[in-house]
Amino acid sequence: MTIDPRELPARRVLRAGRAGRAAAELEPLLDGPVFAPYTIDAAVELCADPTVGALPRLLAVVGATSTDDVAAAVGWAGAHGVRVAVVDSRPHRPPLAVGPTGAAVRPLIVVTLGRLDRVHLDRGARTLRAGVGASWAAVHRAAARDGQGPRALLCRPGLVAHGVGTVTRRAVVLVTGDGTVHRLAAGVGDPDLWWAYRARPERVGVLTEVVLDPWDAAALARRSPWSAGDRMRFADVVRRHDPDATLT
Repeated sequence: MTIDPRELPARRVLRAGRAGRAAAELEPLLDGPVFAPYTIDAAVELCADPTVGALPRLLAVVGATSTDDVAAAVGWAGAHGVRVAVVDSRPHRPPLAVGPTGAAVRPLIVVTLGRLDRVHLDRGARTLRAGVGASWAAVHRAAARDGQGPRALLCRPGLVAHGVGTVTRRAVVLVTGDGTVHRLAAGVGDPDLWWAYRARPERVGVLTEVVLDPWDAAALARRSPWSAGDRMRFADVVRRHDPDATLT
C-alpha cells in the first residue's frame, strides 16, 4: 500500500506564525537565546515573574546576556509595534498595561536579565561595575580582592537588581524605550534622564548595569516630595525617550 504524503496530517511547527517570525528575526540580533513562548525553556526564564508569562499575545522570551542584547531587543520591538516587559526582579515595577478585557494592548516580548551577571573591579577608579543579574555575593568577593575590605552592605542575599538603592551608585547603564543605550552619572550623559532615574528608578528605562563605590560610606539622600512641575518634567523625559511606549 502506498501512502501519498499529501494525505498525512500536517506536522505541528512550534515556531510557526507571528511568534516564529519574531524569534527568527530576533535571533540574529542577539548573543543570548530566544525562546518560543509557552515552551519549557521560556517557562524557566519566566519563573521569576509568573504574571508576565500569563499574558496573552506573547511572541518570544529573550535571555539577554549584555546591554547590547537588551538594546537590540527593545529596538526590534519598537520597529515592529511590539511592547517589551522585563523580568529583572525589581520590587516596585509598574503594573503591565492591559486592555479592558484583560488582553495585552499590543503583542509582547519578554526580556530576562538574569544572565547580566558580570562583575568588574576597576582599582584605578575605585569603583565596581556589576550587571543587574549578578549576585551580591559575587560583588562582595570582587570588592574584597582590593584588600581594603568592602562595606558590609555589599554582603547581602539576592541579586544586584534587588537592592541597588542601598549602596552608593556612581553611574548606571540604561536602555530606554527607543532602544538607545545611556551611560549616566553626575555630569555624564543626559542630565534630565539622570535626574529622572534617580527620582524614579523603577520607571525609567531598563537598568542593565550599575557602577558602585564599595567603600563609600555616604548615606543616600531621601526622596523629597514631588511638585506638579517635577511630575510634568518626569513625564516629558519618559515620553522623549520612549515615544511609542514600548516599555511596559
